[in-house]
Amino acid sequence: MMMKKLIWLVLVLAIVAIARVEADGHGVCGKYSPDWMLTHVLRYCAKPAKDLKAPVTPKCCEPLSKISEKCIHAIINSDTWKHSGINPKIAFTIPKRCHDLHH
Repeated sequence: MMMKKLIWLVLVLAIVAIARVEADGHGVCGKYSPDWMLTHVLRYCAKPAKDLKAPVTPKCCEPLSKISEKCIHAIINSDTWKHSGINPKIAFTIPKRCHDLHH
């Protein structure tokens, strides 16, 4: 199980490394920067991304489900992410925790 997570993380980082600006002039997160997406759209995910005991809420899960994979990778690679205190190991549990919230 740990090896599977490690492989997934390596794949995510590889995709982030090759993410590029879209042809229409907008970035991978549309008209917003990855930093803005993290601080505004995903602001309700901040506590659950730092603490496994913090509950995920629909305000975190709903926008997360609408963000493209490329944008999520750009967010993970953003300077704001790096300085936010977010624990990547915990943050990567949020999609499963959101899924569990709805089932």
